[in-house]
Amino acid sequence: MKRRTKIIIGLIVVVAIAAVIFASIKYSKPKGKQVRTAKVEKKNLTSLVTANGTIQARTKVDISANIMGQITELNVEEGDTVKKGDLLLVIDQTRYTAAVDSRRWGFRALESELVRSREATAQAKRDLDRTERQYREMIMPEAEYDRVKSIYDQSISQQERVERQVSQAKAELTAAQDELAKTEIRAPMDGIVTRRNVERGEVVVTGTMNNPGTVLMTISDMSSVEAELEVDQTDIPLLRLGQKASMLIDAFSDTSFPGEVSEIGSSPIQGVSALGGSATGTDYKVKVALTKHPELLRPGLTVTADIETAKQENILAIPMGALILRDEEEKKPSAGKGEPERKADEVDKIESVASRARDVEGVYVVGKDSTIEFRKVKTGIKGELDVEVTDGLKEGEEIVTGPFSALRELKPGDKVTVSKKSDKDKSGGGAEDETEGESK
Repeated sequence: MKRRTKIIIGLIVVVAIAAVIFASIKYSKPKGKQVRTAKVEKKNLTSLVTANGTIQARTKVDISANIMGQITELNVEEGDTVKKGDLLLVIDQTRYTAAVDSRRWGFRALESELVRSREATAQAKRDLDRTERQYREMIMPEAEYDRVKSIYDQSISQQERVERQVSQAKAELTAAQDELAKTEIRAPMDGIVTRRNVERGEVVVTGTMNNPGTVLMTISDMSSVEAELEVDQTDIPLLRLGQKASMLIDAFSDTSFPGEVSEIGSSPIQGVSALGGSATGTDYKVKVALTKHPELLRPGLTVTADIETAKQENILAIPMGALILRDEEEKKPSAGKGEPERKADEVDKIESVASRARDVEGVYVVGKDSTIEFRKVKTGIKGELDVEVTDGLKEGEEIVTGPFSALRELKPGDKVTVSKKSDKDKSGGGAEDETEGESK
């Protein structure tokens, strides 16, 4: 009997312990989904557009040849500093020198002929004057007068013909001298040889309608440089000329350099981008002039630029991750009276477009009883992590900021439990952000 009593007492104790454990689990379980929150507060925000690109000289010249021939002299290497007028290279001059000599001797021969022609004309003029006096005194027959006058007219014509030949020969000599001068390629400005595409002994090809010809080298004025950036189409409306920028050049990663926007492209980049990849047709070229840069800067160095598009101080701001889009739950379009019924695919098309217009931006606000409500908001400038709120919230209100899985599933009227970890503690949480709500 005593043994039976002990068994009954033991069972009662076990049941009591189980009930205590069950009650403890039941009442310790959080009510509602666990979330992180943040207070709506005033901050200073700076809106930035970030883009990548390369460094280029603001003034650079691609040097090509205007004549064909073999390079016989090459005086510069890449990286050399040159002054305006310095001799860079020489193209074989043999043929062009011979042409100049031939044109010069021909010109001189015609000049001598012109001198003789002018003397003959002067003599014919004197003969005509003497004959004309004798003809007026009637001691010279008319036929003789006509013959002398004809000789004078012919000498005039001969002189004019030789003068034209001399002018033509002079022009041909000038052209030959110009071609000879073009065999010497000289620096058009002060700068640095940033690219040399040829070697001694190569044959230079001139450009045609379908062939751009040989680009011999590039000279850049590195005293004034700019960053040539590729900016996404969605950021282009935010940019204005003169906006300040901060640039980080990968080769000088320990220092940032100031600049300002100097040019905004009006058409998308086509073909190959400056960064070496294929252009997508959705990026635009934007140039930022560096107001300060290191002396050893070279074209082609990669750069990342932060362009300041707006700046506000002491404004209401919330974490960017708190914003969500919700459907205003408008009714689907239906056919009115007297209108034909729309096909299913037509309704789907209308819905896919109309749904975009129905989406509104807002946040979940936590009430006093831990019940959330959806609040539409209007936003302003966007900072790196926060966004300005211009309407819909008041300073000090508490909003849900994460995790993402909770924001995706929450509905107005749900109750939530606020996590002890603040939003600042969870910055950069990564995968933990997705599972926090379920793991608590």
